[in-house]
Amino acid sequence: MRLEERKGAGGMRIGQWIFVAVLVIAAAFAGYALRGRSNSSQAAPAGGFGQAASASPKPGGPASARAGRSGMGAVIAVQTATSQSGTLVAQRQTAGTVQPVTSSQVASQATGVVSQVLANVGDSVKAGQAVIQLDDSQLRIAVQNAQLALQNARINLTTQTNATHDATQKLQQQLQAAQTSLSTAENSYASAQKVYALGGLSNNDLNNAKAALDTARANYSAAQTALAQNARAGDESLAQLQVAVSQAQNQLQNAQINLANATLRAPFAGQIAAINVTMGEAVGTNSQPFTLVSPERQVAFNVPPTDAASVTPGQVLSFNTVSQSFQVKVNQRAAAPINQNVPLTARILGNTLPPAGTVGTLSYSVRLAQGTLIPIAALQNDGVNNYVFVVEGGKAKIQNITVLAQAASSAAVSGVTAGQAVILNPPPGLLDGSSVTEVNLQTPSAQTQPSKTLPTRQNPTPKGALPTQSGSNKPGTTPQGGGSQP
Repeated sequence: MRLEERKGAGGMRIGQWIFVAVLVIAAAFAGYALRGRSNSSQAAPAGGFGQAASASPKPGGPASARAGRSGMGAVIAVQTATSQSGTLVAQRQTAGTVQPVTSSQVASQATGVVSQVLANVGDSVKAGQAVIQLDDSQLRIAVQNAQLALQNARINLTTQTNATHDATQKLQQQLQAAQTSLSTAENSYASAQKVYALGGLSNNDLNNAKAALDTARANYSAAQTALAQNARAGDESLAQLQVAVSQAQNQLQNAQINLANATLRAPFAGQIAAINVTMGEAVGTNSQPFTLVSPERQVAFNVPPTDAASVTPGQVLSFNTVSQSFQVKVNQRAAAPINQNVPLTARILGNTLPPAGTVGTLSYSVRLAQGTLIPIAALQNDGVNNYVFVVEGGKAKIQNITVLAQAASSAAVSGVTAGQAVILNPPPGLLDGSSVTEVNLQTPSAQTQPSKTLPTRQNPTPKGALPTQSGSNKPGTTPQGGGSQP
């Protein structure tokens, strides 16, 4: 009987121990489950702008966030950045090719056969230096003939000038004699009239004196006419001969030009890029016997029409090749687009010039918008409005914004004032009015670079707070006042 009582008591004690063990295990599982649920609600990362709708549930966006203010007692750790007023600047790159500032396919102004090639490809030549010589034997003969023709025209002009001068002298002498005879006849007739009036001269004698006067007058008039006709004829002949001399001079000048054109010369100082003819080859006026390029170099590049206004003449840009970097200065205004690109050129500065044909990358800046600058990681969208969370008095506050432009990791917006703390990558559980604490989760290392766009607000992480996913800022904005911010 006692043995059975002992067995019953032992069984009861074993059952009690089993029950206690089950309770302990159940409590442990419940605690583990509660801890995991808390971690997932506080530490789940949120995506950047455009990712919030897919990476984290935001039913109703700001409306649902505002509706969930009641019952919020937990402090949520968030990372923030300070907004700044400035100009959003985007860094662009485009391919550029080095080319000579001037490239000329020199044309021939004469027709002939190549007798000499006086320079080789790659030679540097001075302005006016002979490069190709054509056979000029016929052209030299043409010059000599033109010289003889001019000489003959001048001789004819001189001969006619002398003849006109001699004839003029003779006619002037005849006119003078006729004038003397006229004066004598006039005096004789006047005397005869006086004598006739006194009765000492017959009517016949008076008529003879009158006839002599008329003859003298006719001779004088004829001498005047002859002198005038000689002057007119002489002037006309001399004018024609002077024209002949001018024509002969022009023909000689034309022959000399043709002779000079038989020597093809460099129009400017530069380098021979190509020789397109050989000795004995015929050259016409439409041919291009050689190509000459200037020693100066420039970079030819294209930009989209939307960027053209940001690239202005005189602007200094950076041109990078595989092994070198160069400073270039834009030397032309943007023209009309060609194939949806605006062609531009920039002169290479300095004495060290890359060879023509070198390809590299040209960097330039584009001013996108003026406004308040914030990281893109702060941007949120509920399908209708763009907004951000700002921190005011330790609380998260939803603020609607207008996105003006985006570049790299920054955006220019309106609706946020400079100096406000915007929350980066808001966690899924963040609501309008949630209590927040600002933390910095970026750990400096040799590989990470500090943001040159917007400074991150740095506060120590409170004990027990869970970090949120950190956003990254890249260079690309210029705050007001000039220069990038550290």
